[in-house]
Amino acid sequence: MLATDILLSIAIVGIYTLNHVYLRTNYKNTKKIIILFIEGFVVATIITGLLYYLIKLIAS
Repeated sequence: MLATDILLSIAIVGIYTLNHVYLRTNYKNTKKIIILFIEGFVVATIITGLLYYLIKLIAS
């Protein structure tokens, strides 16, 4: 993986996670924010990984 691919993946995961937490909570319950952050991070990482390997497969 190139450095730019890694940075792009981190940015996509970060943006998705922040949107996930923002849209699903009202920021009053700290425990819920942490759970949503972890859930969003895991989902975004899986989606980013799948898209990366799909694009790599198509490009080669």
